[in-house]
Amino acid sequence: MKIEVKIIKENADGSANAQVNFDKQGLETLVQWGLVALLTKAVDEYKVRPDKIKKIIQTSTKNRGKK
Repeated sequence: MKIEVKIIKENADGSANAQVNFDKQGLETLVQWGLVALLTKAVDEYKVRPDKIKKIIQTSTKNRGKK
């Protein structure tokens, strides 16, 4: 697996511009861990704001089948 990150420019605000190079297995790993992070954040959001999640579910259920 290959994942390489090259810092191109460091910005004054502490952020940086970077170039990321990866092979197929590296891409699969990045996508997999990205999805894990996204789902973890969603679960944390649900713990804090269950009313928000319920509203999203209700809206998607009402719109199901409509085009």
